[in-house]
Amino acid sequence: MTNSKLLFIVFLALLSVQGSGAWAQLNKRPVKALNEVSAPPVMPITPALPANALREVDYIVALVNSEPITRNDVLIRQARLEAQWSAQGAGVPPKEMVFQRILEQLIDERAMMQAGNEMGVRINDAQLDDSLLTVARQNGIASVSALKAKYEADGGSWSTYREEIRGELIRLQAREREVDGRVRVSDAEIDQAMQAQNLASNAAPDINLAQILIALPDDPSPDAVAQAKQKAVQIVAQLRAGADFSTLAAEVSDAMDKTKGGLMGLRAADRYPPLFVDAVRDLKVGAVTDPIRSDAGFHVLKLVGRTVSTTAMATESHARHILLPITATLTEEQAKARLATYKNQIEQGRANFATLAKEHSTDGSAAQGGDLGWTGPGLFVPEFERVMNALPIGKVSEPFTSRFGVHMLEVTERRQVAVSLRDQRALVQAQLREKKGAEAYSLWMSETRSRAFVEFKNITR
Repeated sequence: MTNSKLLFIVFLALLSVQGSGAWAQLNKRPVKALNEVSAPPVMPITPALPANALREVDYIVALVNSEPITRNDVLIRQARLEAQWSAQGAGVPPKEMVFQRILEQLIDERAMMQAGNEMGVRINDAQLDDSLLTVARQNGIASVSALKAKYEADGGSWSTYREEIRGELIRLQAREREVDGRVRVSDAEIDQAMQAQNLASNAAPDINLAQILIALPDDPSPDAVAQAKQKAVQIVAQLRAGADFSTLAAEVSDAMDKTKGGLMGLRAADRYPPLFVDAVRDLKVGAVTDPIRSDAGFHVLKLVGRTVSTTAMATESHARHILLPITATLTEEQAKARLATYKNQIEQGRANFATLAKEHSTDGSAAQGGDLGWTGPGLFVPEFERVMNALPIGKVSEPFTSRFGVHMLEVTERRQVAVSLRDQRALVQAQLREKKGAEAYSLWMSETRSRAFVEFKNITR
């Protein structure tokens, strides 16, 4: 494994052990990457600058509340980012543009870390070593010392790397304390979101009905219809005045269930005639309907009980995809043309989807051949989910664009699964928390940056 790949995995593995903060979300499976993360973080990927760069004169390019950011701070990060882009075949934007972007990012990071320090957030050496040990083990390395040896053998500064990771952990805890812990999602918001996503719509309630039937003969005369209706109206009046339904049913009903007080039993709504279901849809438990006409006669219904099923059926898809980002050197049209070439190779049997995903996709699922696993409704951005839901099993989609770049996907399997309403609500709650958390984090980050005193120095490269 190259040092570049190792350190990128190191970073992702570190994030995976850090609770529920935004940085930790980056190591969740690509479902979240498609929903929340617009670009990979600029973090340790290659160990250091080329040797000739380190011999150049360093100088301060910005001050954040009097804390300096040097030119080499930016160049080290820039070398890592450019190495990542090159490894992904995504092309490298103009260096001046990258330099300025990284400088702005470092300013944001320093401001947030300073805010964390002001909150009293501290990451001691023991905590840092525990995280790095998890990182080492997740990368098949037995100890932190072995990880250090590998890092330094490839020219990296271990002490610098440790402090970068410490800074990340401080910013993570600052966010969790200042933002994530304050995000609240109400039941009303969950209900509204579930309705908007059409979730649980197939969880029809079970209903228990009782009836009194005033029967009509075949081809009844108008007088017979009028007399039967009048009798049904009188029965409704008696019931609403306090008469006992089961007693009255036993006395006057023409239905076979009169011996059971008119009870028809608790069953799924779709096992009752639609006429009955529609009549009691808005009825309160214990209430009776007005007379309802059917071919059999006039029915008076009582809603004895209603229970909502605790499960619903949902369609899950098992999909995989290839993602190419839109960059300064890779336009949307170029990305689509490249994916169209891959699609042609797959369909002609000259290439394998998983292999192409491993080699070319920039999504976190690339290492698994683009595999996104089994996913239910609402986990992807709409533009991705629309294509996935319409795609036949085993077919490769045409290249399409989402807010994260250009995709090509394949659905390998579909299945119907029972999903409890509790789990559906938990999923929607998590989605809302992530959305509100991202919005709150963006606001907090902007406010933190605005409170910091930032002074730019000579940033000419």
